[in-house]
Amino acid sequence: MDSGQHPGESANLDYSIRTQQMTVPSHPMDGRSTFQDFASGISLAATDALEMADLQCSTTLYPGLSLVMMLEGSYDATIEGAPVKFSARRGPVGRLISVTRPTTLLRTSTRGRYVRKVTLRVPISWFEDRSGDDPASTLSRELEVFLRGQAAVRDWEPSTAAVRSAEDLLTRGAEGGVLTSIASERDMLTILADALSGFRVEEQRAVPRHLRARDMVRAQTARELILRSLDDGLHLPDIAAQTGMSVSTLQRVFRDCYGQTVMEFARVRRLEMARDLLDREGLSVGDVAQRVGYSSPANFATAFHREFGYPPSQVKERARRAAIAESERV
Repeated sequence: MDSGQHPGESANLDYSIRTQQMTVPSHPMDGRSTFQDFASGISLAATDALEMADLQCSTTLYPGLSLVMMLEGSYDATIEGAPVKFSARRGPVGRLISVTRPTTLLRTSTRGRYVRKVTLRVPISWFEDRSGDDPASTLSRELEVFLRGQAAVRDWEPSTAAVRSAEDLLTRGAEGGVLTSIASERDMLTILADALSGFRVEEQRAVPRHLRARDMVRAQTARELILRSLDDGLHLPDIAAQTGMSVSTLQRVFRDCYGQTVMEFARVRRLEMARDLLDREGLSVGDVAQRVGYSSPANFATAFHREFGYPPSQVKERARRAAIAESERV
């Protein structure tokens, strides 16, 4: 339903329903907030409003995926005590949050902050209904791993089409009949597809017939361990021991399953992590090189350029120009 809160109207219960153990001002937001559940199982929350008070709202995330696209303003929340913060000061940004059990999210509102955002909630049953008995048939293994993570968080950069769909959802609201509902579901699926497109699809390659189900599970477990150890360093004997394989068996099974050696897989993921650090954290090339395990900035720059086709300095320069443009705009 559409709260449609505007000056002069009475306080809308949408706000108090979604807030626990706090006193809600008569106008917690000045603008438009839409909350709507669709037959497909996806829920939509769209906000285009000015926050009128400093307060904290509590909501429960149920097992599944939450997609937050921030078009303007910032998002300031905690999940199980861990901060989830991001800002649209450089343009629209997106974030995915996966939980496997009912989880409390505490979101902080700041008086005077203008917020334009779209949030989609996709229950885990939505994915299960489309996966049948074989989740790997429709989900990349990377996405499958992410959906099994408790309070897992991942960023994505919305495409022009996804941003346009979010704008349409904000403009359309919840009023209208069947055609409006169809248009809204189309826009939500456009956003969902865009957000999930970042999960690598090479894992959907045909798995060799000789690879046993047990080996596939062990390879997937190894992959999860590798992703968790990117910051701490990769030790093949430890990964092999934790998955019940020898190093040689680990290498063979991993290559059969993913088409890459363990070290090739880890190298690409480290470089992707480095690119994100350069763009979002403001670290120097040297600091990032050390963070992702390279002995020298020169070796890091060579590997980065070989993988992405441009040097890490180009990412830094792009981030610097964006920061300058933002300061001039303010």
